[in-house]
Amino acid sequence: MFAKHAGLDRRIFTDDARYFLNTYRSAPHETVKHATHYAIGRIHINHVENAWSLFKRGLTGVYHSVRAKYPQEYLNEFAFRGSYRNERDAMVSLVSATC
Repeated sequence: MFAKHAGLDRRIFTDDARYFLNTYRSAPHETVKHATHYAIGRIHINHVENAWSLFKRGLTGVYHSVRAKYPQEYLNEFAFRGSYRNERDAMVSLVSATC
């Protein structure tokens, strides 16, 4: 699954959850142990953790209920919001153009 979405010079960084230990075999895999540190040099997973946190909080704050049938649509919406978070005028123009 992962290999088709990443470049040839890929490396995978995750936290040290046991789930990830045998999950990724298609590329070099390194872990960041949050119990001892949050980064390995310039490598960290804080952006990914922040994105998932915003997504989870956003789902409960925006929708009355969430259906498992449409996960990609929810992710697309929050990716759009994240991409345009500092460009309010561009976001408003894009949303207005679809109405």
